[in-house]
Amino acid sequence: MIRLLYLLIFNLCVTLLSLPAYGTAAHLSSKLRFCVEDTEYPPFNYFVRLNGMKTTELGGYDIDLLARTFKPIGINYEVVALPWRRCLKDVLDGNIDGAMSASLDPQRMRDYIPSDAYYYLTPSYFYLTADFGLQFHVDDINQLAKFGTVCGINGFNYTNFGWRKDTPISEISSLRILPQMLIKHRCHFFLARRQIVAGTLALNHDGPMPSSLTSTPSPTNLQEPFYMLISKRSPESALIKKEFNYRVKQLRDTKQLEALFQAHLQKLVNQDDKRKK
Repeated sequence: MIRLLYLLIFNLCVTLLSLPAYGTAAHLSSKLRFCVEDTEYPPFNYFVRLNGMKTTELGGYDIDLLARTFKPIGINYEVVALPWRRCLKDVLDGNIDGAMSASLDPQRMRDYIPSDAYYYLTPSYFYLTADFGLQFHVDDINQLAKFGTVCGINGFNYTNFGWRKDTPISEISSLRILPQMLIKHRCHFFLARRQIVAGTLALNHDGPMPSSLTSTPSPTNLQEPFYMLISKRSPESALIKKEFNYRVKQLRDTKQLEALFQAHLQKLVNQDDKRKK
């Protein structure tokens, strides 16, 4: 009888230990909250278009990945679009649990809990071919400031481009207008991740990247990793990091992560093509 009792206790312990650390959402005090950039970061996060008009519904790779992470385990969450600096501040203060599609620098490493990297982009600089020619080259991206005004997006981190904080940069509110800023010579160069420029043009039905623009990878020649930044003040920080990293690894190991990115990028391109027909 005692042996049977020990066996039952042992089996119960094994069963409990084999369950996910957060097998249910019952212990959560409130719905998880995540934020994305409100000026859009396609194909990763953007407002869905309906008949060419922007809606309030968020879509994209980030939104899909959050759904694949938390819906199967019954955890409620919401995603809000905010100005990027506000998004980061709310995560820092604990008002929001995590920020999607964030690059890292030493300060962010101190302020947040980063997830594993879940995609990589190419830091690049853009300019008009007519202004500088196809062979234009710099060994240090900061040298661009000697040739004219360099533009970037307000609140974005360009550390991984090799850009130093003491080098002047003119901040613009939206990536979509940067090509026009070059054409109007309000900027001579702009810094951007190449894949995001392509996604932005497709989302807004602006067509492919203008042939008058030249794109050159940053001299650092590195692929830039992107992360979810998790609030250190979130009571669910351990849950979020564990479950998100688990899902990313699972999708990467089964070759689905890159396929998911390509599917979302192609979706934007196809929407643009249909509108032009």
